Amino acid sequence: MVALVLVGCGDDDPPASPGRFGEVTSAVVLVNPVINQGSTTAVASGAERSGVEFQVGDLPMSRTDSTGLALVEELPTGAVTLDFDPGTYSFQVVREKELYDVVLSYRDGAVQQLFPPVRYPIGGDVVEVEPGESIAEAAAADGTIIVLKEGTYSGNLELRSDNVLIFGAWSPTLGPLSVIDGNVTVLGGGNRMRGVSISGRLTSNANNFSAAFSDIASATITGNGVTLLRNRFTVGQATVPSSNAVLVDNTGIP
Repeated sequence: MVALVLVGCGDDDPPASPGRFGEVTSAVVLVNPVINQGSTTAVASGAERSGVEFQVGDLPMSRTDSTGLALVEELPTGAVTLDFDPGTYSFQVVREKELYDVVLSYRDGAVQQLFPPVRYPIGGDVVEVEPGESIAEAAAADGTIIVLKEGTYSGNLELRSDNVLIFGAWSPTLGPLSVIDGNVTVLGGGNRMRGVSISGRLTSNANNFSAAFSDIASATITGNGVTLLRNRFTVGQATVPSSNAVLVDNTGIP
């Protein structure tokens, strides 16, 4: 295991998290991110992040912001090719209105994926949860998609089902607006969280857990196949596997 000491983020800008899951078919493309200590990512990222241009078919030209992030909407289903001219990258869009996180290295005209795109699939039950309602009750069935409204939700939360997706409300200036006040324990496999704030400790011993664009106070994550993408860890200490973990563009860890 690798122990990662977390530091406060101070007045850092919130991580950008565009993408309208369930509304339009979209991809959040992250170019040349920071590879965090302990990550098994084999591909080294390049240095240039800002203003990297690419095009998808007849859609308008996309350009990364200062943090290396670009949003592409109205994607077709099937094979989608990002043309960096020079260099291309292709991935599969399975269904309409899905969201994908695509993380790439781009240098010397060559494009490589750092790890396979993170797919947030449409399917199963979609449940909107209001502040004061139980996230655990909404997540009782495998494969549930949970959309949290802006506000505070009671911890301590245990996620026992498999393949549950939790999406939080988001502000481009403030970051996550859906706050779980307390600890979160992930017991089911394949669970994913995106754009939430956890005031306590996140603990997971489940396999294939994923957290992205979230604010997390501290964490103990011991499962296999873990993906942590552009989260902000704010206090305490995070423990993650020393193998088979993808740790990319997270702040508050080395």
